[in-house]
Amino acid sequence: MSALLDTATGEAVVPFYIVCDESGSMGSNGGIEAINSGLPELHATIAADPLVSDKCRIGLISFSETADVLLPIARLSDVAQMPGVASQTTTSYGSAFSLLKRVIADDISKLKAQGYKVYRPAVFFISDGAPTDDWQGAYQQLMVNNPQAPNVIAFGVGDADADVMAKVGTIACYLASPNVNPGAALKEIMRSLTNTIVASSSSATAQTAPQLLLPPPPPGSIAVPLQEM
Repeated sequence: MSALLDTATGEAVVPFYIVCDESGSMGSNGGIEAINSGLPELHATIAADPLVSDKCRIGLISFSETADVLLPIARLSDVAQMPGVASQTTTSYGSAFSLLKRVIADDISKLKAQGYKVYRPAVFFISDGAPTDDWQGAYQQLMVNNPQAPNVIAFGVGDADADVMAKVGTIACYLASPNVNPGAALKEIMRSLTNTIVASSSSATAQTAPQLLLPPPPPGSIAVPLQEM
């Protein structure tokens, strides 16, 4: 799941992108609050570990009617404070995937220019609802015939469409159980996400490449079989 994107010989880094749904329902079901509570914890955990902080770069993207970069990819030990997400309107998956394609290409180019050996990016895609747009074209542009296509772990809560989320995820998809409050589920997802970044970044040694280590289903969630587009 970790693939070297070129033959550079510098220090190895893995870009991680957290992509968060900011639709209106995320504000009403506790999802926004849960994410905004989890992001500082993620920041504190990673920034406090020099090995982990040096091996990963973290970016934060939000999407609703449009998508925005809330935190350009960075070493978290260099970040004073994580930004937060805010409840918006609709759920445009396509805007998120289009922005991801542009941002990943730009970030990898910059990291290589700085002398880093860059491994395949990982995306944590979090949503609580079905997409309100025609997103498949943007997703295929990101994932098909793109040497920089990321590994995607999809997390769905609330009214997230199981079939859609299973198509978005490329290496794993987790759905919160129907009887679990979305806010509570997202708190566990943020912990799982943090643990995944720490474990994956810590897997690298002087002789071995970092490996993207799949998390178990977060408490209150189940693993869903992936589906092809």
